[in-house]
Amino acid sequence: MEFVLDVAKWRKLFMINKNNMLQNRIAKESIFTALMILMEQKNFNEISITEVAKKAGVSRMAFYRNYNLMEDIIINHIDEFFKKYSEQILNSEKINNYESACIYFSYFRKHDRLIDNLNKSNLTHLILERSTEFLRLLLNNIIFVESCSSEKDRYYIEFLSGGFYKVLIEWAKGGMKESDEYMAGIVCDLIK
Repeated sequence: MEFVLDVAKWRKLFMINKNNMLQNRIAKESIFTALMILMEQKNFNEISITEVAKKAGVSRMAFYRNYNLMEDIIINHIDEFFKKYSEQILNSEKINNYESACIYFSYFRKHDRLIDNLNKSNLTHLILERSTEFLRLLLNNIIFVESCSSEKDRYYIEFLSGGFYKVLIEWAKGGMKESDEYMAGIVCDLIK
């Protein structure tokens, strides 16, 4: 049996997949933006999927293609945030705790609307949950050495993620008046 590659069919399939990926990305961004707008107007628990879809200009089917629950919109956004944050850290040739903390506060400053909305809706725990998972992955892959016990590693991750989270939330509640560098200095002094 002979296989023949139909280049025209392959290109068409590739373009369809590329267009679908682009449409999904646009739908996700629209849904997230719509949710942020709605969260500024009312409590998260009062917002329906239909309302978000309508505000985003997408169908309910587009919502369910990308998410199962309303919280998934926020979780997906936070995960993307941590993905970009980790890429910046991992792509730096030499980065220390202070520089990585500066980047952390800088990234969250850019997402102050999200933090304010989560604060107002008592959903900031989503930041804690995702940052703990992010730190677990990041630290286990690049920092920990064989001499650390897995129990000690686990407590260290919980300590770091909880500390960063609480400082972040308190900073956000205060209007993020202090500079990113100042906040990085504070957390670096605390974890010495």
